[in-house]
Amino acid sequence: MKRYILSFALMLAAIGAYAQSEVKNDTIAVNNTEINKIVTDETTNSKGKKVIKYYFLYGGELIQASRHVVESYNLCQKHGAKCHLAMVVNKKTNRKRIILH
Repeated sequence: MKRYILSFALMLAAIGAYAQSEVKNDTIAVNNTEINKIVTDETTNSKGKKVIKYYFLYGGELIQASRHVVESYNLCQKHGAKCHLAMVVNKKTNRKRIILH
């Protein structure tokens, strides 16, 4: 009986280890030299309030970012420091956004 329980536990562990090895990374490091431009777009939301959206032009794509990330990036550029940014890719929708890393 102990052998059956042990073999069953090993089988479950092997299945779990195999499943985790196929998970794709969804966070990618951003190379600051590939950021061409910061784009701000002023729109109105459904309630009629003006909203500013921030984007990075990165590798020919507009990738969404937050105001805080853009302010941090500009501060790093102003003082000549490296800004550690990362791109998060949503696995289901393939939507990309840039965050501080």
